[in-house]
Amino acid sequence: MKGGITKFSRHMQRLVQHIKQELRTAKHCAVYNEELHRVWPQHGNRRETEIARFASDHGWRLRYYRDGFCAIFDNQPTSHG
Repeated sequence: MKGGITKFSRHMQRLVQHIKQELRTAKHCAVYNEELHRVWPQHGNRRETEIARFASDHGWRLRYYRDGFCAIFDNQPTSHG
């Protein structure tokens, strides 16, 4: 089981670094199902919620999600007021 946790953690870290890097120079970052599946296997409606929570935890938002296709992340808008 320990190997599974390490593998999951490694995939999660790669995903975080990929999104961070992309958002440095672009307005959004698309992550396709093959990469999403490494961290969140498809298991119904919970997957979108988990991905949205992941985005929020990192200061991003899940801008678009289509099950089996991709997730698009962008930076959380800042409030000016």
